[in-house]
Amino acid sequence: MTLYQLLADNQAPTSFDHGDEMAFYNRYSYKLSDNEPFAYLSKMVDSFGIIRANIVLRAIMNKEEIEKEFFAHSKLLEKNPELTPMKEFMDNVTSTLPYLEVGGEKIYVPIFPSSLASIYTNSYEKLSVPPYKKLLKDYEAALIDPFDYYGAALYDSYFTKLVILRKTENSMAAYDYDAECIYFINEEGRLDAKIALFDKGLTKPLKNHMIPRIQKVVDAYYENDRDKMLNVLLKEKLISDALRKKADEKKK
Repeated sequence: MTLYQLLADNQAPTSFDHGDEMAFYNRYSYKLSDNEPFAYLSKMVDSFGIIRANIVLRAIMNKEEIEKEFFAHSKLLEKNPELTPMKEFMDNVTSTLPYLEVGGEKIYVPIFPSSLASIYTNSYEKLSVPPYKKLLKDYEAALIDPFDYYGAALYDSYFTKLVILRKTENSMAAYDYDAECIYFINEEGRLDAKIALFDKGLTKPLKNHMIPRIQKVVDAYYENDRDKMLNVLLKEKLISDALRKKADEKKK
């Protein structure tokens, strides 16, 4: 058993199962089941997997919302050209949607490569003409793996509520307040490691001023110093003394 698994197995119950991310996933994950390339995300059970699934769900729902509003307003403009101009109208629509920023441009539909995703940012009229018209329904051939394509940047966006703690050339550390976990995410957008905090042995867990406390844990992780990381976790009251001892025993 790895240290990370030991921490996860001994973590006390968190609010994640009753939080916004889980509620969103439970409500909309059927959209993933209906979409073959992303169907595997409809069976997530861990917090990081659900966050990944929700990124894709929000991208799909952005796509649907932008298309719906664009075509509805197009019909109204045909009848009354004096209504709100399309760009102003769509800017208002997208102002409430989550997005990823790449090179100064907002990406609302990161399940597409940037060349196609840009249509949903500022070239909506292309949705009315071939070949882009196919994106409305028959779009699976145009899908990409957003995590391979956009990488860890997806987690540093409005598609999640994660708090970014540190970035390196090929990795990112982020904190999930609901799951009470530190995620270490690689450049392919996959999870390298998860540090679960607040084990069952902590009778009165201290959960204020979290960021400066867990930053020290992140530093120890990137120094690849297991003992230092455990010392910090214990000193900052993020794990119990009993769990620290158990970790030492597992190392022997």
